[in-house]
Amino acid sequence: METKCNVIRDLLPLYADQICSEESRELVDGHLAQCGDCSALLEQMRSTEIETGLKAETEEVLRRQAGFFKRRSALVGAVIAGIFMIPVLVCLIVNLACGAALDWFFIVLASLVTAASLTVVPLIMPENKLLWTMGTFTASLLLLLGVICIYVQGTWFFVVASSVLFGFSLSFLPVAVFLEPLKTLLGGQKGLTVMAAATLLFGPMMLSIGLYVQSAEYARIAPAISLPILAFVWVLFLFIRYAKTPGMLKAGICTVLTGVFSFFADGFINRCIGIEKTLPVFRPFSWNLESVDGNVKWLVLLGCILVGVTLIFTGIARKGKR
Repeated sequence: METKCNVIRDLLPLYADQICSEESRELVDGHLAQCGDCSALLEQMRSTEIETGLKAETEEVLRRQAGFFKRRSALVGAVIAGIFMIPVLVCLIVNLACGAALDWFFIVLASLVTAASLTVVPLIMPENKLLWTMGTFTASLLLLLGVICIYVQGTWFFVVASSVLFGFSLSFLPVAVFLEPLKTLLGGQKGLTVMAAATLLFGPMMLSIGLYVQSAEYARIAPAISLPILAFVWVLFLFIRYAKTPGMLKAGICTVLTGVFSFFADGFINRCIGIEKTLPVFRPFSWNLESVDGNVKWLVLLGCILVGVTLIFTGIARKGKR
């Protein structure tokens, strides 16, 4: 019987696909009527074939629907782009009719390009819509600022552009690094990439500001103010990212460090730039221009220590319970 089952099971795939000979079919039918194991195996094969067919059909339907929505989105994007062209043409005609140079026309054009980066680009891009939207919006905004700067004959473009890039690195990059293809490219270095990019963009921003203000004191004061804060942020990041410490303990330690840093930072920075300043005085029953700064700093320090110590003891208790 076992030998016969082996022969029948070799024929079952042909039997299930109905491509075996008539003699083989009769042989299999006779065996299935007597063998429950082979009958169950046939049902399993047919069930697998049905699931495979349904999966293939589902994927085909989803692929067609995705293609339909992509074409529809592209059509809507093209219509919106066409609508954006109307004010461009109107401004061009009016500008030429007035005999004026094409100056404010380019401001209108750059403004519409910025608007299109937030409306048209997400509709027409087939993949990585959010990444393309953030990139084109950043580029178009810099273009708009450059056109305005040229129009007003200003000298502030590099200050504003470097500040925008630094600000966007803090708001856009933490999201962008989790989007393809950056997600696969960066792997486990997403946080380090964001911090490094923000730090590298911070330097040109500070340099541009220094060149713009043209103050002899800037080179002495700006590093003394910014570098301690930058170093503290890096210390927090490296501790949070790489320290082998439970999350609750990290939160408590970072909270305490933030409170201590905010309390002593002002005095430390003032000493670095040559200004003697005493420690803040706590006067909880006196709130005026002379006492409010010290009171706020003490309240922040005490609040951070209280919250931080609570988080630390909670983390220790949870660790002990585990």
